[in-house]
Amino acid sequence: MASCCKCSKNLTIQSNYTLDLPVMGKTFTDLVKKVNDFVPCIKLLPKGPNGYVPVVQTEKAIQEGKLDCAFTGLSYSFVQKSFYELYTSIPFGMTAFAYITYLFTEGLDKLNAQAEKDGLFFYPMALLPPETGGWFNKEFTNSDDFKDLKMRIYGLGRNIIDGIGGNTVFLGQTDIIPALKSGLINSVEYSIIEIDEGLGLPDVCKYWYTPSWNQLSTVLYFVCNLKKWKSLTDKQRNMIQIFMKENMYTNYFSSNAKQVNYLIKYQSQLKTFPNNVLDSLKQSWFNWLNLPQNKNIKEEYEKMKAYEYKYNSYENIMKNNVFN
Repeated sequence: MASCCKCSKNLTIQSNYTLDLPVMGKTFTDLVKKVNDFVPCIKLLPKGPNGYVPVVQTEKAIQEGKLDCAFTGLSYSFVQKSFYELYTSIPFGMTAFAYITYLFTEGLDKLNAQAEKDGLFFYPMALLPPETGGWFNKEFTNSDDFKDLKMRIYGLGRNIIDGIGGNTVFLGQTDIIPALKSGLINSVEYSIIEIDEGLGLPDVCKYWYTPSWNQLSTVLYFVCNLKKWKSLTDKQRNMIQIFMKENMYTNYFSSNAKQVNYLIKYQSQLKTFPNNVLDSLKQSWFNWLNLPQNKNIKEEYEKMKAYEYKYNSYENIMKNNVFN
């Protein structure tokens, strides 16, 4: 166990996902246990229900020092910068290993250069396999079917749904099922099938759709008050980052291997978006990217996609035995 010392620091931390949610709960509790057991002079103190900061206020609370750190996604953001959101999930995006490798080689430095201006520090804590294309109570034949949609959706994909005629709503995990039952929303894009089952979506929605157009891979983060992060020693910071990276890969391997079992379990509810619907979604994405105010986001997105192409090129050539 971590040794006790006079300079010991306590850091308050919360998860923006309930601890009984598959994958997410384990990701959080594993990190807390490892840090508390092995990192010298550091104690992570999980916030209980009485001290819980609402999801949409998490980053503000961290900025203001009311909370030291959290396990969250960069679209659950008080700051809500679209540039941040590129590093949590990308519509029509990147495969998991290309995405996370890009982050660790160059993307994370860009992200934290921006985060520093907001008094924050970000580090990847979870990597998720492809998520569903959404849960619905209707079938889709063309883009007009989005016009009566009231959808809870994560990340930059909300701009796509809004652009195609639907309406999007931001909701944290615990508000989703009540919102479906009350009629506030009629559709949900949340996570991988295992997590969606834990949330209860198969019981309240008729269909789920592929392909994974909004979140082919997703990175969730450890977000920390920058002053608190810098107050730790190099050894403490390095050990915390090692544990986060270890947990991230271990949980990804385990989770990815199991998802086909959930696909089979809910195969009777599975539908596939027609090509014309996917074309409309993709066009809505590029329409948003091409807005003048999104120039920097578009440039970074194009760098990411170019990196993915190069990252996957050797494997694709050797797999197909042809240059193309």
